[in-house]
This record gives sequence, structure tokens and C-alpha cells, in this order.
Amino acid sequence: MRSASKRPPAPYRPTAPARGAASLIVVMVLFFVISLVAAYTSRNLIFEQRTSGNQYRSTLAFEAADAGIEWALARLNGARMNDDCTPLTSAAAVSSPPQDSFRERYLAIDAGTGIVTPRPDTSVSPSRPRLAGCVFDGSDWSCHCPASGDPDLSGVTLNGTGPHAAFWVRFTVPPMTPPRPGIVRVDVNACTRAGPDCLKFDRQAQSGDGLAALSAVLALRSGLGSPPNAPLLVRGTTSAAPGATLSVTNDDPAAEGTTVLSGALFNPALATLQTLPGTPVARSVIDDDPTVKLPDLVPALVPATPANHGADRMFNSVFGMWPSTFMEQPAAAIVECAAGCNASDADGVADMALLEPGHVIYVKGAGPLRIDTDLGTAASPVLVVAEGSVEFGGAPQTVRGVVYSRAATWTTANAGTVQGAIVAEQDLRVVGTQTLIYDAAVMSRLRLASGSFVKVPGGWRDFAP
Repeated sequence: MRSASKRPPAPYRPTAPARGAASLIVVMVLFFVISLVAAYTSRNLIFEQRTSGNQYRSTLAFEAADAGIEWALARLNGARMNDDCTPLTSAAAVSSPPQDSFRERYLAIDAGTGIVTPRPDTSVSPSRPRLAGCVFDGSDWSCHCPASGDPDLSGVTLNGTGPHAAFWVRFTVPPMTPPRPGIVRVDVNACTRAGPDCLKFDRQAQSGDGLAALSAVLALRSGLGSPPNAPLLVRGTTSAAPGATLSVTNDDPAAEGTTVLSGALFNPALATLQTLPGTPVARSVIDDDPTVKLPDLVPALVPATPANHGADRMFNSVFGMWPSTFMEQPAAAIVECAAGCNASDADGVADMALLEPGHVIYVKGAGPLRIDTDLGTAASPVLVVAEGSVEFGGAPQTVRGVVYSRAATWTTANAGTVQGAIVAEQDLRVVGTQTLIYDAAVMSRLRLASGSFVKVPGGWRDFAP
């Protein structure tokens, strides 16, 4: 009898609803995974956006602070100004009302020692230095330079959505023992908004503010590096026209009563000399001095340098820099006088002396400069360098300061007085009545309080001192 065979069981085939449930579970798992990836990506995107925003505000504040240092340096080497820090362009504006320069308003320079100290804002505290500030209004910088109180930038119309970066500036004394002359530090606080709470030097920042604090040490590069210790310094020869009168006086013991320094032989009969009581007049003249004669270098240096020329070396010995550097310094006021200075040119020199105290004046061109007004004061003497001759006008005029001529032969004219010194880079021919009186206070002030402020290498800091 044959046995019946068993059929193998049929494979499991899920029903349609079961297959749909499984697919749903798989899809949900995949969707969950994708959601996690999307959420993580979105989180990174938000983080990057916030990081980029913070970096933008931080960079904006940093650049504003750096601009504040450059602005303060430029203003220190600028002219007299209004309270909105705008430089004055006419002498008439100086007296109505009286306006000082940024340098005069914010710094005090001791004429005897050269020590620079910030002027205090006594309306707030005897120890708090005066403040200045600016804000970027969307197209340009608007500034306020008050003599007292905080900079007020609230009245500035801000264009666009911002942010509108702003900075406040103050000056402090670097920690040096003993204090060094001509040295001061500028501190700048910057913020991406112009709120005083964000700009004060004891500020409390708010969330979302970009902040920066920079400082730099500045030094006053003297406009007159080596003042002559005689009222008359001539590298070449000195002569006088018939009828000319030259009176030279030096009764300063520190300068040893020296009346004349000359690189060539000097004839004492050309001048009326007055020196220290009890000192022979002839002893007050130092002539045929090789340190003043400074001939051209033979053989010349190769490659060529300004040191090859005795005239340039003479210039460097007085000012401590070569002529090209002297003209390019920030606090140099240039007057064009190529065809000779007419009345307006001469008035321009007088205006420069009034508008830009503490600056040096360079008169370009071989034409003579005619001085027809008093120049300089005891508190603010002038330093004038002319490529041509310098002469006085019809009426006797007085110059308080130092006058330096680069002319091949400096020819004077008419009557005038220089209370300080004159320096002839080459020869001098006296015409008219010239009176020279050595003034030690004028020399000291020009050496210690005139010239250009510059950055000290290594003195820049990107953090609050």
C-alpha cells in the first residue's frame, strides 16, 4: 500500500495591511533620521550665522578703534578747530570766538621739560582726561571735541539701518619712570553703537554690542632737533651792504653768550655784538668752525645720499632730518612761493603761524619771502624754513622764533628783529637794519613743543592697558 506524501508548507505571505504597516515604520524611521540631520544642519547654520554676526560686529568695532587712533594722531598734527573738530581755514575764524588746536585743547606740553600731560576735565574730575569722540553716520564721520564733559553724538543724524560704529578718545601718561619728554598714550574705546554706556572707559556692554579697545604710544618728533646756541648761525660767509646795520645780542649764560657761529671767517666789524658782561666781544664769535663748514663729501657716497651735499648735512644738523623728510612730516605747513612771495603769500605764512601753532612752516621756491607783519609770540614761536631769501617789509617787524634760509646767498632787506635765531645754510648778505636777539625760552619751546606727533614702534596694543 502506497503511503501518501506531504506537501511542503507554502511560504508566508503577509497580507496587504501588514505590508503597509512595515513600510510606514521604515518611512518613519528614515524621516526621523532625516529630521535629526536637518535639525543638526539648521543648528550649525544658526551657529554660523551668529558667529558671522559677532565677527562682523567685532571687526567693525576693531576697525573703528583703529580709525580712532589714526584720527587722534591726525588731529594732533592739525590746525585750530571748532568744537565739531573741523579745522579752521581762515585766520579771522580764530578770534571769533577764540579757538585752540586739538593739541592745545587736550595736551599740555611743559616748555621747560617737554613732559606731555593730558589736560583734565575739571567739570567731571581733576584726574579724568578730556574726551573726544566720533560716530559713523552711514556716509561720513561726525565728531565732537568738547573742552569739558562727554562727547555728545546724540544730535548726529544716522542714515541707514546700521550698525553705526563710534569711538571715544582719551590721552593718558604711559607708565615710565622717570617720565620721558614728548611721550603720551592715546586710548580708544569703540562700539557698534553710539551710546555713552558702550563708549565710556568704564563701560558696561550689552548683548549684541561689538567692542574694541586699542591704545598706542605717541612721541613728539621735534621740529627743531638741535637749536643753535647763537642768534646768528652761518655756514658760509657773511657780508654787509654799505649802510647796513647788524646787531647781535646773546646774554644767556647757558649758551655761553655766543653771538655768532660761522663756518667761514667772520669780521666782527660787520656787527655790533653784545655778550655776557665781562666777556670780551671777540670771545663770543666762533668762526672757521669745521662742524659748521660741512663741505661736500669727496669722494661722494655711492649710491648717492643727501649726506653728499654739505647744505643738506647742515639742514640735518639743525633739524635732525633730511629736507625731504622735513617737508613730508605731518605737522609741516607748505607755502608755495616759486616766483617770489607776494602780499597774499606772506599773509599765508602769517595765517599758517596763527592757524597751526606748534607746526613748522616750509616756504617752497627760490623767490624771497617778505615779512610784513609780526610773526610768533613768546608762547607760540614760529619755525620758518625758506628755500629763498627772507626779508622784512617797510615797517620794522618782529619775528619770535627761528628763520632758516636755504638760499645760495640770503639777502636781507629793510628793518626787522628776530628774537630767537637766524640760520643761513650758505652765505648771508645783510641789507638794511637787522637786530638779532637770542631767546633761550623760544629755543626751548621750539625744541620741546613743536613738530609732529608720530607712533612709537612697538607701542600699539589691542587691549585695554
